[in-house]
Amino acid sequence: MNGYPPRKPQSARRVAFRKWAFVGAIAGASLISACSQPSDSQQTAAQPQQQAADEQTRKDADERAWADAEKAGTVAAYTAYLQNFGAGAHVSEASQRIVALNEQARKTADEKAWADAEKAGTAAAYTAYIQNFGGGAHAAEARQRVSELSRKEADERAWADAVRTGTAAAFTAYSQNFSTGAHVAEARQRLAALDEQARKDADDKTWADAEKAGTATALTGYVQKFGSGAHVAEARQRLAALDEQARKEADEKAWADAQKAGTAGAFTGYVQKFGSGAHVAEARQRVAALETQGRREVPSIDIQKTCQAAAGAMVSLMGGTTNEQDVNACLDSEQKARDQIVKDRATYASADKKQCMRTDAYLPSYVEWLTCLEMERDVRKMRGEDQSFGPGPYTLPKVSPTINPAATRQSQRGREPASSRRKGSRLEIY
Repeated sequence: MNGYPPRKPQSARRVAFRKWAFVGAIAGASLISACSQPSDSQQTAAQPQQQAADEQTRKDADERAWADAEKAGTVAAYTAYLQNFGAGAHVSEASQRIVALNEQARKTADEKAWADAEKAGTAAAYTAYIQNFGGGAHAAEARQRVSELSRKEADERAWADAVRTGTAAAFTAYSQNFSTGAHVAEARQRLAALDEQARKDADDKTWADAEKAGTATALTGYVQKFGSGAHVAEARQRLAALDEQARKEADEKAWADAQKAGTAGAFTGYVQKFGSGAHVAEARQRVAALETQGRREVPSIDIQKTCQAAAGAMVSLMGGTTNEQDVNACLDSEQKARDQIVKDRATYASADKKQCMRTDAYLPSYVEWLTCLEMERDVRKMRGEDQSFGPGPYTLPKVSPTINPAATRQSQRGREPASSRRKGSRLEIY
């Protein structure tokens, strides 16, 4: 033992050294910190400088961000600026730029959609534009286009249907439903053509029926119905031919009847009815020949003497003086009676002519002869009719008062058979 305290082991010495080194390090650090930190007064004086530096830094970043947004010029760039610098110097302008860009984008989209719709030119395209841009710049025009196109499409469908049907009713319906349609003029032309064709068809059919009938009534009906028809001229020619044929046939029949009767009256009647008939000249010759022959057959009477005597008898009975007018009237009646006897002599029986036309009677009279002849003829006629109609009585025809005024007075009392009214050698007229 050397008198020193006992030595610790080497490991113990290393631990202790470490402890003392750590404590020394802490103490040195504290000393250094204490020496390097400013005092409170120093810190208060440095704060405004730091804030100004920070504000400048922020302003610089704001301006750089705004410059970048303006350089990009997009809604996204301005939106990013607003998100990063909500209180920046250019927030209001950025918002305005975004609104303007959005409005421009909307206008651009509107114009593009309208251009596409016009390029397509269909009602569906314009309808799609209206659906996407109901308040767009061209919405009103788009609606008008849709209306026009819808009307046009309906017009075209209706016209196609009318053309396919091809009837007047179809074209009329189209014109009524689309009075301002694209095909109105053509529809009217089609209608006019159909009407004209229908008129021609009706014209031809009516003419065919008239030709088939071949009568004046049928041809006249055609002319009345189709005054300007295709066959009017021919119809009138046919009518003229039928009229001429009918006139000729009537002429020939009338002439045959006149020849069969063989009397001047029959031939005269033919001439009166057919003044330009084929047998007028011959009829006149026959009349002249019969009248000449009749005048030869009818005995001559001194009617001047008879009429003077009759006028004198009237003066004796009635008083007064002989009137020349009465004599002239008597002469006229006698002449007419003679002409009638000549005209109808062929209708009198020979026995009646012999019995009635007696020149040896006292003051013979053509009026008396005519009355006698007509009455005998009528009696014979009635006797022939008795076989079919039974016994009389019968009324005899009246003698014209222009020929025999006395006969008119007698007709008021009734007539007696000629055979019962003879007195002496002459026929008495009451």
